[in-house]
Amino acid sequence: MRRVCVILLLGCVCGCDPPPLTENGVVKVFGTVGMGEGSFSYPRGIARAADGCLFIVDKTARVQRFSAEGEFETQWNMPAKKSGKPVGLTVHPDGRVFVADTHYHRVMVYDRDGGEIARFGSEGDGDGQFRLPTDVAFDDAGFIYVAEYNGNDRVTKWNADYTFHSSLIDGPIDGVPMVRPAALLVDDERTLWVADACNHRILRFTLEGELLSQFGSIGTEPGQLRYPYDMDMKDGILLICEYGNSRLQWFDKAGNSLGVWGNAGRSIGELYSPWGAAYGLDGMIYALDSQNNRVQMIKR
Repeated sequence: MRRVCVILLLGCVCGCDPPPLTENGVVKVFGTVGMGEGSFSYPRGIARAADGCLFIVDKTARVQRFSAEGEFETQWNMPAKKSGKPVGLTVHPDGRVFVADTHYHRVMVYDRDGGEIARFGSEGDGDGQFRLPTDVAFDDAGFIYVAEYNGNDRVTKWNADYTFHSSLIDGPIDGVPMVRPAALLVDDERTLWVADACNHRILRFTLEGELLSQFGSIGTEPGQLRYPYDMDMKDGILLICEYGNSRLQWFDKAGNSLGVWGNAGRSIGELYSPWGAAYGLDGMIYALDSQNNRVQMIKR
C-alpha cells in the first residue's frame, strides 16, 4: 500500500495539472504594477500568436512578449508616447504584430522581436487616414481591417501592402452610428465582427460591409453588455471582454449568452476594468485585468 501511494504521488507531481487557485478556474496570475520586465502600467491590449506566446501593450507605450505560461521573454517601446498611448494590438497568422498606435493615428507593424516592418496611416478623415485607431483584423485574402473612433467611428479596409483600399463600414448601422468600435475579428466563415463599444452591441458583417446580424444592449444581465472592449473567437464561440461590467462573457454566433465569468474586485478571480481577453492553446483563457495590472489565466 505504501509503495502504491508513493507511485501515485510521483505520478501527480510529474504529470497532473496543478489545482486551480480559485473555484472559478484561475490557474495562474502573472504581472505586477511597475515598469520592470513582466510588470505593467495599465495594460490595454493583448493578443496570442500561433505558437501560443502573448503580446501585451500597456499605457507606457511598451509592448511585452510572454510565453504561453506567462513567462517574460522580451519587450520594446513604441516610437512615441507623449500624445497618448496605444489601445490595441493583433498578431497576424504569419507572426507580424500590428499595434494600433492610437493617438498617433497610425498602425505600426513589427516582427515578433520588435523590429519595425512598416507603419501606415496619418491623422485625418480622408482615405488612408485615421482618427484614433483601436484594433486591427485580417482575412485570408490578405486584406487588413482597422477600426477607429473620435468622430470617424468606422472600419476601413487596406491592401496587403498597407495601401488604402476602401472605407468599408461608415455611417449609421441599422439607424444607429457606431460609437467607438473597439475590437475586430474575422471568423472562419469570412465574416467580420465589430464590438461597437459605446453602443454596447456586437455587429456582424460580410467582408463587403453588409450587416448580417447584431446583438447586445446595455445592462448587467447575461446576454447584456457594458462597454465590450475586446473579443476573440475559438470553435465558433465568441469571447467578449466587458470593460464596464468587469467580466468575460461567452456567446454563440447567434448572440445567445453561454455564460459569464468574473466580477469587479481586486481578489484573484475578480477583474477591475479589463481591456482585453484572448483564447490560448489547450483551453486556456487569458484575461487582461487592466486596473489590477495583471493577467489571469483561466481554465473553464
